[in-house]
Amino acid sequence: MRAEHKAPIIGESLYLWAGNQFDLPRVHDSLQKRELTSRVDVYQLSTADWLSHLTRGTPPLGVMDYSCTTSHSNIYYFGGDCGHDDCYNNTLNVLNTIKMEWTSCSNAKQSLMKKSLAGMISLEFDGAEYLVIIGGLGSTPTVYHPQFQYDQLNDGYVRTNEQLLYNVSTGQFTVPSVSGQCCPPTDGFIIEKITTTGNRGIMFGGMVTVNGDETTFTNSVYILSVTHSIINWEILKPGAIPNEGPWLMERFSHASAIINGDSTSPTLVVIGGLDKNTQLLGHAVESMTLVLMYIDDRLVIVSVLSR
Repeated sequence: MRAEHKAPIIGESLYLWAGNQFDLPRVHDSLQKRELTSRVDVYQLSTADWLSHLTRGTPPLGVMDYSCTTSHSNIYYFGGDCGHDDCYNNTLNVLNTIKMEWTSCSNAKQSLMKKSLAGMISLEFDGAEYLVIIGGLGSTPTVYHPQFQYDQLNDGYVRTNEQLLYNVSTGQFTVPSVSGQCCPPTDGFIIEKITTTGNRGIMFGGMVTVNGDETTFTNSVYILSVTHSIINWEILKPGAIPNEGPWLMERFSHASAIINGDSTSPTLVVIGGLDKNTQLLGHAVESMTLVLMYIDDRLVIVSVLSR
């Protein structure tokens, strides 16, 4: 049994690591905790078999509500909650699924906010591969970047829309500029890459700040376009597109997948989560189809269909 985890897929294998588990020691670090988090459970989609693998190297300390994305045979993990008190992390680690070995990628963690419930995707453009890390909830940062917001909440946590780029080849973090209608400080959202467009992603839902230090749920949809130095944002709200279908309801801590067909428009599938009354939406499986077209060399959204 586990919660607050991710389930990335590479090829025909689904990988489960860490999360909130009954036998997780509520300490910062210990031999028992390392033994538990050194195991990765793998589900083979083709055979419906589970296998448990013991990994090499040092697993991350951020075991709950971490950010996760895949690239080739690698799974990248960023940040997360340590599982005791209010301990957040800001390290970037990679699991090589061929060697089943952990490696630390961080080289500038002193300047990165410690947080969980952020979003991360992998994008390739201009001949390079980047990890894009957005938003999250955590402890007071040591460095504030003026182009982003850091909301001090009434429970002592900080919610942000901070954005980071990590160049996989060089191992360097950069802080981009932003343009367009940037998302507000948000956590607990989903973000997926739109692979048919190369350097774009889609973000939906999550928790945002209201009245200065309070929280509410959102159902806003954002499209982001990424270059090596700028992230451009476009927001979609209910009623933004003529003749659209019913809009997805507000939610937090939900799951998602995106289907990028060769001859079809990208389809975002949203599953479960908590509604604005913090009630489970376990029965709700909804999808949003975005119809994209190039007009004057610019990718635009011409319709949104939800069900």
